[in-house]
Amino acid sequence: MKLDRKGWIVLAALVAAAGQTAGVVSAQPAVTSPTASASSKPTIEQFLRIRTPGSATLAPDGSLYVRDWPDGIFQLYRAKPGTDLRPGKATLERLTNFPDGLGDYSISPDGSRILLTHAVGGNENFQISVLDPSTGKISPIANNPKVQYAVNTWLHDGSGFVYSGNQDSPNDFYLYLWNFAKGESTRILAKEGSWAAGDVSKDASRVLVGKYNSASDSLVYELTAGSDALVDLTILPEGGSTASNEVVGYMPGDESVLLLSDARDGIKRLYMKDLKTGSVTSPVPSLQKFEVDGAGFNLEKTMLVVVTNEDGYGVPHAFSLPDFKPVALPEAERGVVGLGSFRDGTLVWSLNNARTPGLAYATKVTPGGSGETRQLTWADTQGIDLSRFPLPDLIKYKSFDGLEVPAFVFFPPGYDKASKKPIPFIALYHGGPEGQHRPIFSAQQQYLLSEGFGIILPNVRGSSGYGRDFLMMDDYKKRWDSVKDGVAAAKWLVDNGYSAPGMISTFGGSYGGYMSVACLVEDSQQAEQTGRSKYFGAGVNIVGITNVKTFLEKTSGYRRKLREVEYGPLTDPEFLLSVSPIMKLEHIRVPMFIAHGFNDPRVPVEEAMQLSVALKDRAFEQKRMDLMPQLLVFPDEGHGFAKLENRLLFARQTASFLKRTIGAAKPASPDK
Repeated sequence: MKLDRKGWIVLAALVAAAGQTAGVVSAQPAVTSPTASASSKPTIEQFLRIRTPGSATLAPDGSLYVRDWPDGIFQLYRAKPGTDLRPGKATLERLTNFPDGLGDYSISPDGSRILLTHAVGGNENFQISVLDPSTGKISPIANNPKVQYAVNTWLHDGSGFVYSGNQDSPNDFYLYLWNFAKGESTRILAKEGSWAAGDVSKDASRVLVGKYNSASDSLVYELTAGSDALVDLTILPEGGSTASNEVVGYMPGDESVLLLSDARDGIKRLYMKDLKTGSVTSPVPSLQKFEVDGAGFNLEKTMLVVVTNEDGYGVPHAFSLPDFKPVALPEAERGVVGLGSFRDGTLVWSLNNARTPGLAYATKVTPGGSGETRQLTWADTQGIDLSRFPLPDLIKYKSFDGLEVPAFVFFPPGYDKASKKPIPFIALYHGGPEGQHRPIFSAQQQYLLSEGFGIILPNVRGSSGYGRDFLMMDDYKKRWDSVKDGVAAAKWLVDNGYSAPGMISTFGGSYGGYMSVACLVEDSQQAEQTGRSKYFGAGVNIVGITNVKTFLEKTSGYRRKLREVEYGPLTDPEFLLSVSPIMKLEHIRVPMFIAHGFNDPRVPVEEAMQLSVALKDRAFEQKRMDLMPQLLVFPDEGHGFAKLENRLLFARQTASFLKRTIGAAKPASPDK
């Protein structure tokens, strides 16, 4: 059966209406409050309701702004200066009420305006509005539901901002300048490609812009305002091949710029480029060992903060400017540090690890050193003791060709690793493909750990954070090598006695969903060739790619060019089909759970539908109802599930699926 877009939409509508028929689950539950007592075992609802106000920003008047979801959908909230935000002390003031939530926000340098981005139903066509914090009035600025906009950077005096959008060319993102005094927009750059602005000179005469071609090929230029004249600032390796470059910003005085580039040795590092001479220097040699996650100035540009990516952990460093002398920062438990606002000597930062869900802090930082640190946000723990949550082990395992693959491994509370007792394990693959698993908080993962599951998070070849060579090891014709890395993670678990064949499930979203399905195929093929038992006993695919060719044909046009660099061009359909799991369905002989958002602009819902239909047809033909796929389609979601009621339903259904498959498996060889 071959369906066009209209046919798939009709089929998806029937699926959403089908309830429990043929393994399909309805996607519109009611949200219920947890009823478990403090002394009983926490429920999955309690775990998923754990939350911390995020994206914390301190405004010039001392007000704290956060993005939070006490009602299940992200909105903007404010706490006036002096408000005690400890649990049970005060309630945040809600400032927005977008039906499908707030995407992000940005406060002007003087605090008089707040830019808001918001989209409908997960379609990612973010619109831009402006909020007057003194009156609460929200006014549209960039408002076209067929266009995707993004806020890039403010002018230093707050009189306007630069943003990107694909309104004039659906497959390209041009740059625009909004002027508040005139109430109008001016297009400042109209060239093919995906463009974004990183900083503006103090007099607004020059703009630092970047063009993103792929994760391994991104360029940086200086644009002269009022013209389309571009000066290439890209740092390239000797020989002139590509490199990944990012804007940090103008140095004080606007005569030199800070950039991130992986041009030398393939490691993304911090560089300073003189705009007159073109000379490039490394201003902080002590940061050379690890990749740089990100860097930013304070508003006054007297300080620089840099976060390095050290085997997945995010470690902050501060320096005075322009001399780049190191400034001590407060010590924190190991995890991933995020940077927030930095003005008037106060740095807002967050800490995220497996038992610290992104708590925000404010530290006084001056060129003379750091002073008092105070906590800004607290978590709603739902009465669960987060300090008991297990932190992961960082391990490395060898893949088929000897490559060492890093991974984080979580064991359930109380598990004795020395016992080597096999337990059910989840191999969870990240999206991207250029993503990276970081040791951060996940309520759903902690719930599954509390239920006795182990979790391994492999950073297979193609992951970011380990240098350019590792990042590009899965490009185009090398795609399936990363799949073999994913299977090798399960082999490591079995070889070390932590799990057993048939007791491991694949799990992943987006590209991780592709990995989840592809690893089932590769595992089965290896088992057939070697006579060993299959490692995997189930698979979970969330908004994942199953047919690389149809994915590229139907994904949003502006994404197609970026993704062809990774997966291969549409001019090579034979190869694309050769790495498409749906073309190898005969090798998937375990139950699958498939979930998708109907409005997904990245991985169209057809990817889930065609996989589900094909698996269902084969289960009927073989009279194997145990292999009937379970499909969950959310009509009001996109590339991921934003609404609490949807996240709760998804979590309940996946937990139930895992418990009755790998959770019920015995440590014995399954049917080969």
